[in-house]
Amino acid sequence: MKQIKIFVYIVMVVLIVSCKQEENKEKDRPYNVLMICVDDLRPELACYGNSIIKSPNIDLLASGGLLFKNHYVQSAICGPSRTTLLTGKISQKWDTWEEYRKNKIEPENPIALPHLFKKNGYTTIGIGKITHQPGGVLDEEQLIDQIPFSWDSTYTAVGKWKTPWRAFFAYANGDAHNTAMRIGVETPRLPYEAGEVDDMGYPDGLNAMEAVKQIRKLKQEKNPFFLTVGFFKPHLPFNAPKKYWDLYDRNQIPSADNNYPPKNLNNPYSLNKSPELTTHYPWPDGPGIVSEESTKIVKHGYYAAVSYIDAQIGLVLEELKRQKLDKNTIVVLWSDHGWHLGEHGIFGKMTNFNIATNSPLIIKVPGSNSNGKIANAIVETVDIYPTLAELCEFKTPDDVDGKSLVPILKNPREIGKQFARSFYYRKNALGKTIKTDQYRVVRWASEKDSTLAIELYDHLKDPHENVNISSDNVALTDSLLTQMASLKFLDDDVNFAKGWE
Repeated sequence: MKQIKIFVYIVMVVLIVSCKQEENKEKDRPYNVLMICVDDLRPELACYGNSIIKSPNIDLLASGGLLFKNHYVQSAICGPSRTTLLTGKISQKWDTWEEYRKNKIEPENPIALPHLFKKNGYTTIGIGKITHQPGGVLDEEQLIDQIPFSWDSTYTAVGKWKTPWRAFFAYANGDAHNTAMRIGVETPRLPYEAGEVDDMGYPDGLNAMEAVKQIRKLKQEKNPFFLTVGFFKPHLPFNAPKKYWDLYDRNQIPSADNNYPPKNLNNPYSLNKSPELTTHYPWPDGPGIVSEESTKIVKHGYYAAVSYIDAQIGLVLEELKRQKLDKNTIVVLWSDHGWHLGEHGIFGKMTNFNIATNSPLIIKVPGSNSNGKIANAIVETVDIYPTLAELCEFKTPDDVDGKSLVPILKNPREIGKQFARSFYYRKNALGKTIKTDQYRVVRWASEKDSTLAIELYDHLKDPHENVNISSDNVALTDSLLTQMASLKFLDDDVNFAKGWE
């Protein structure tokens, strides 16, 4: 009996030592990266202070990582924001890789984050919406990568919807609809749906399962990896399984209390008429009009879509942990911009207001002393590229426009930047804006750089940007505009866009 006990004890010791050795090996390996991109997600999450939204999995990630409270995108629209994320350069372009695809000659310098990782020996996988194109592909057969030389595999799960764009605008029965994209014009649908389906009844559930499959495969291959998973929701249409709609009492979801234009805003550039919501679908209220009843439905649908995506993110993170890859995998959660839910009478993105330019950013670095904390520093999407390069010990290209966030990841009290830059085009005017700790200033200018309109908001007194105080604070406004003029926004040879609506 005594010998059996000794034997059991020895076996237990060997197992403990073996586990410790395996754990240390994981820590000693190069960092993997799991980057989660969520479309149109504003900081409407419990971890950001919203007590109504149900987002337990993102909240759990935030509790184990560093939450950036003041993260700003470079432009509150999908394509340029995603191009900026992937290149580390401020861009107005939806596709900056066309010449590389045409020439078919791989450049020495990396042209995107996945290219950087691939050149450093990583397996690179993209699933869902990462670039503007769902699946990161340009064709329905998913054979032509938008970013060449970069991916071992990039695709989206299309299921019964059959093509990437139809999957992006999917309804539970296999329909798809978006008038502007000329998708499903024969099957017009309202821009929301509570489907009587399980999580696999919409494409984001399928994308989550693809991510789970890839994580299992990557575990077996034992090569460092860069895995990016892009979820479609809460982008319109606000379609989610009914069980996520049932999480909320519609009457308990408050409407925006500033559903009116800012005072002293006398220009045609700053506001939009909710084109995505009210013209891309057969909208019952009419173009640019959202009734009180519709407001409640739309906000309910947005919340349901957020909770649906949160559940899919949970599946991916659980699998990462189950495969014991969480010990040496950096996790980044990012959204391409915020989204108005009635603020200033707008439903959508495409503005220079804080509600559109501020989006969630959470970075979890294994073993970091900053995990579970909040950083108040001003940071930008353009900073993510050099951050991942530094964390993974790659040489950061000299021409990136961002600044590594590693100092803030080491010390969340680090001050960070003085300004966050954003821009938007509308009605032949370029609107540039900078956000400081206290102020947001916006300048709208013509193609010849003549000033058309100015806005200034004091976030200490007016955090929701309801009063334009520029005309009453000329010296302050001029000082901020002078500082704005010294910052890089876009290349000098920028092609002036004629309004992105």
